[in-house]
Amino acid sequence: MHNDLAILILSAGSSSRLGHPKQLVMYHDETLLRRSVQQALELTSHVFVVLGHAYEACASCLEDLAVTLLYHQEYAKGIGSSIAFGITHTLSFDYTLIMLCDQPLIPLEHYRSLIRYIGQECLVASSYLPKERVAVPAIFPKRYYEHLMALSGDKGAQMLLADASCIHVALKQEFTVDIDTQEDIEKYLQ
Repeated sequence: MHNDLAILILSAGSSSRLGHPKQLVMYHDETLLRRSVQQALELTSHVFVVLGHAYEACASCLEDLAVTLLYHQEYAKGIGSSIAFGITHTLSFDYTLIMLCDQPLIPLEHYRSLIRYIGQECLVASSYLPKERVAVPAIFPKRYYEHLMALSGDKGAQMLLADASCIHVALKQEFTVDIDTQEDIEKYLQ
């Protein structure tokens, strides 16, 4: 457990391609949202969840977990807006790990591999194999918070992760799945 680490789970979107809240999709008898929160709680007790669409239903599936729920009223503006909003709540931590609730196949060990690099003061991101695309989950040291708070719209932190000093931690292709459509649910979660 790291006292200087906060985990920010992005879970505010409207799931427009799926047609119903992906946060509440069931996998192994629990929602995707609850699964991601429970993984985060294995790593730190400082877990912040950005919610927006279907707030009450999402909040109710987490009511027995010791996490901080953040209602982002402007969630429809996109992921950049949600990151900027969420980071304002983790400013007192030296590091923030940003993760998504719709990547249920990422194993806990991958998050632990990212955390092993804490202390080197550079970005630590997932390198999606075989294409080597760098993305979240990723850890941002405090010196990047100002940049994250300036994000807006539907652009995430991709530009920051292109930094040459960013440490890449390999994430095997079978774990890189985002659940966005009914076809994804049928293919990966059945």
